[in-house]
This record gives sequence, C-alpha cells and structure tokens, in this order.
Amino acid sequence: MKSCLKMIIFSTVIFSTLLYAENQNVQIDVYNKCVDQTIEELGLGNINNAVVEICSHQGKAFYEKEIVKVLDQIKKQSQKDNQQERYTDLMKSQRLWKAYVDQECQNAGRYIGSPMYEFCPMQEYGKRLEQLTEYTR
Repeated sequence: MKSCLKMIIFSTVIFSTLLYAENQNVQIDVYNKCVDQTIEELGLGNINNAVVEICSHQGKAFYEKEIVKVLDQIKKQSQKDNQQERYTDLMKSQRLWKAYVDQECQNAGRYIGSPMYEFCPMQEYGKRLEQLTEYTR
C-alpha cells in the first residue's frame, strides 16, 4: 500500500512538472514561431520593432484566449464545489491585475522603448496564464 501511494505521488509530481514545462515551451514557441515566420514572409534579414509589435500582439491574443478558457474552467469548478466566492475573488484580482499590467507596460514603453508597449503585455499575460493554470490543479 505504501509503495503504491509513493508511486502515485511520484507520478503526480513528474506529470505536473512535465505539464508546466510543456506550457512554458508553448508560450515561448508562440512568439518565436511568429518572429521566424514574419521575418521570412517580409524578407527581412533580422528582427525589427515591427516584427516585435506584430508577434507580441499575436502572442498576447493567444494568451488572452487561454486565460479566458482557464477562468471559465475555474468558474465551473467553483460552481460545482459550491464556492462561488472563490471565482468572485479571482475576478476581482483579475481586474486589479489588468490595471497593474496596463500601467506597468506603459512605464516600460516610456522608459525602455516603444517595443515594450506590445512585448511587455505579452510577457505579463503569459505569466498570468501560468499563475491561473496553477489554480486549476
């Protein structure tokens, strides 16, 4: 019995780690694939601010859709568990998080440079997706 329990725990840890790593790779790939494809389509030799803007926007849109899916999943689970306040609290923090990201990325754009106006939100949305995904486990 103990060895079975140990095996279940070990498997859960390994599986969670693999899912996390896979999620990280997907996030990196969304932006990088877009960069490679856009450079090729436009016949550019290198990345430039326009490519960063295009691909950051595309990456952010991907993360937004995934965040909505995760929030829907959390909402359903909260309803199923009869704990609607969990979802309500999460949505409150989601609104506060959005305001923070908007302001922080405006700051990054002003102080670091214009590519950050698009790149920063994409990064933050990717991080938020990871965070929200943790809540579903």
